[in-house]
Amino acid sequence: MTDAEWAVVRDAMPVPAWLEGRGGQPEGYCHRQLVDAVRYLVAGGTLEAGQGGTC
Repeated sequence: MTDAEWAVVRDAMPVPAWLEGRGGQPEGYCHRQLVDAVRYLVAGGTLEAGQGGTC
């Protein structure tokens, strides 16, 4: 994900509670890494479905 794409998506992500002083623990992964992982899985799933093979 480019920095320009992330700038658009970042505003839609919730602010972690611990950053706002509402308690909780820091997250293990940043939101950008999670979004990148989902995009990777979606792109890979689309490519596999297009090959016509069995899973």
